Amino acid sequence: MSTAFQNLARHKVRTALTTVGVIVGILTIVTMVSLGNGVHREMRQAFEGVGLETVRLYPVTEEVGEYDLFGQAPRSKLITADLVAQLAARDDVVEVIPYLNLPNTMRMTLQMDGQEARADPRVPRPDSMQEPFSVPIRTLAGAADPPPEGGGVVVAAELLEQLGYDTSSKDELAALVGQEVELVLHAPRGESQLFGFEIAGITDDGWGDVSLALPDRLAMLEWWFNDPDFLERRGYDQVLIRARSLGDAAGLVDWLNDQGYEVQSLKAMLDLANRGMTILKTMLGSVGGLALLVASIGIANTMIMSVYERTKEIGILKAVGASPGQIRGLFVVEASLIGLLGGVVGTVLGWLLGLGLNWLILKILEWQEMPMQGTFFVISWWLILGALAFATLIGLLAGLYPAARAARLAPLDALRYE
Repeated sequence: MSTAFQNLARHKVRTALTTVGVIVGILTIVTMVSLGNGVHREMRQAFEGVGLETVRLYPVTEEVGEYDLFGQAPRSKLITADLVAQLAARDDVVEVIPYLNLPNTMRMTLQMDGQEARADPRVPRPDSMQEPFSVPIRTLAGAADPPPEGGGVVVAAELLEQLGYDTSSKDELAALVGQEVELVLHAPRGESQLFGFEIAGITDDGWGDVSLALPDRLAMLEWWFNDPDFLERRGYDQVLIRARSLGDAAGLVDWLNDQGYEVQSLKAMLDLANRGMTILKTMLGSVGGLALLVASIGIANTMIMSVYERTKEIGILKAVGASPGQIRGLFVVEASLIGLLGGVVGTVLGWLLGLGLNWLILKILEWQEMPMQGTFFVISWWLILGALAFATLIGLLAGLYPAARAARLAPLDALRYE
């Protein structure tokens, strides 16, 4: 080892330039794989935060006709109120949340203190059922969700700003809670209908202007389609079911599939995502592998040049009793040290680059008004050990041919070499 270090130190610039190739390859591998690890971990935490025992139930919907793209697609299998009650009564179910979606063609406005502004409705989602990767909604005043029995509405601060209210004042926002407002539906046929509410809360929701409880949404749908039996005819648009455990969720999925419903499980989605992330990490790591392949050629070239330059030295070593194996081992160790040195520096630089890129990504998301916290570059201990071992192995393999060439030199020919 001491002799190998001394030999590498003879040509510092050449050794450094050869090591740069290994550094670039290891830096690329560490950065890319750590990115895959970070995204994978954030994805798992997001799914686990939602609850892998969550099951989504959908009605069976037929295809919309070519000339009826904006109509309601007929449903061959409805999610009825009786089914929701049956699910809620099961021992393996903790929570059942049915949903009704308002049509995209529905035009809604909010009237308040003589002012009126266009409002976009949003389906209320409790914290326990938030979507993966969604930014938590911050409650500025009052309640985060409308009362389940209806009659209350949660309004986004952005909508209040359009009506001229100062949403930066907490006192003014608090004073608005409990105030009466009206939501007006405007039908294409020219009719309109008023629905009275009280402001139950104010949020910084960026995905909708108003949040309504299920009974209020049903009343709006019955008026919009002029159908007092809307729920019996169409059923619910979606039901979220939270089982007591993953095993219960799997059994629930099988039971609902046997009933003919369309079911989605977050556990199944996570398994598919895990497979995709494994493929992604392999592809990202292969980019650095190509860079290391180029670096191995540089190491082999450096060691071959070293054999030519030290031919007479090899002859002297053999003349004083060094065996071919010792000569071979000396050059293999030198090549491995180049790989190891490049691996150490590349791993450190990859870690520093990951920290910088993670900070930059969070700043960009904050600038795009998508604030979120997370670590997108995660370097694990197995990644560090694997990078160092891989870099050393690349150096060792690159030095095998030059080492074998040096070991085959005849002592007399080596001593005569000029």
